[in-house]
Amino acid sequence: MYAAILAGGTGRRFWPASRAARPKQFLDLTGGGSMLAVTRRRLGRLVPKDRIIVLTVREQLDLVRRELPDIDPGNIFAEPEGRSTAPSLAVACAMVRARGSDDPLLCCPADHLIDGDDSFASDVGTAAEAAASGVLVTFGVRPRYPATGYGYIEAGEPFGEGAVARRVVRFHEKPDREKAARYIETGRFFWNSGIFLWRPSVFLSAWDRHLPAGSEPLRRIAGALSAGDAGSAASEYRKMPSVSVDYGILEKAEEVVVVPARFGWSDVGSWDALAGLLPPDEQGNVCAGRMETIDARGNIIYNPGGLTAAVGIDDIIVAVDGGCVLVCRKGESERVRDLLDRLRDTGNTEDL
Repeated sequence: MYAAILAGGTGRRFWPASRAARPKQFLDLTGGGSMLAVTRRRLGRLVPKDRIIVLTVREQLDLVRRELPDIDPGNIFAEPEGRSTAPSLAVACAMVRARGSDDPLLCCPADHLIDGDDSFASDVGTAAEAAASGVLVTFGVRPRYPATGYGYIEAGEPFGEGAVARRVVRFHEKPDREKAARYIETGRFFWNSGIFLWRPSVFLSAWDRHLPAGSEPLRRIAGALSAGDAGSAASEYRKMPSVSVDYGILEKAEEVVVVPARFGWSDVGSWDALAGLLPPDEQGNVCAGRMETIDARGNIIYNPGGLTAAVGIDDIIVAVDGGCVLVCRKGESERVRDLLDRLRDTGNTEDL
């Protein structure tokens, strides 16, 4: 097996800790190291380091090399510009095929947290068995509440008699709360985790079928990488279609299955997610850093470099980093993206 780490995101909803110069995947949110390093350690239990491929963007290349010094530079592809997940994963598949291999490729975002390494390994094994038959495999998380921030996967019949994996009926865009509640009631829907597994040849065949405009640039990228010509590879990458793997490939492909995840999962999509990742005090406050409170309950505080004192406030998020402070109510942290647009419009780009 090979593994690909998608490590080129921006993590805008984690401002002010996540900035252009140090995005979310390079943050240590739980005390175990950066999210990228934690992901690499997890995958290192499943595959040797020379089979780990890292996909990032040029601006983050030095950060990746600093966090992952044991990964061969030839296993890191730095996009000259972000083109979303489909072309990134196509390049990873091409890199595996260039080595003469068609072993399964496990694809994982760098900024997700997984709880239960044994369960994760077992589910990966289940996915690899399914992928051997020539299907594209995604991992689905059973919904814990009617989330509106995730896409959903509608599952159908088992993929084979007694199989754990199930055929995908349809991918659904992020719903409103009422629709999400209906999804959950059926028992057929899963959150789309953004973790995938497939044989490279199967994915590349789907790429040629559904994104044919990218076939020739990808062929030239593969040739350039084999020749050690990073400049030509970057030039050709700019010609690739800019589209997510979900929309560009998976929603159109005929043979896609979902493996229900038994491992704990969080995409740590916003500051609100820290409430489920850090240990709470007796009043339900969670904090990265030092905290003192009086009559304060249910707050989320991120200030790893200092002390935060809270008096008489409930259900507030406070995030402090680099001279910037974010204050918002719990449940409102998705709107941080709107705040960044406001900062950009008003010329405060030095804080981004």
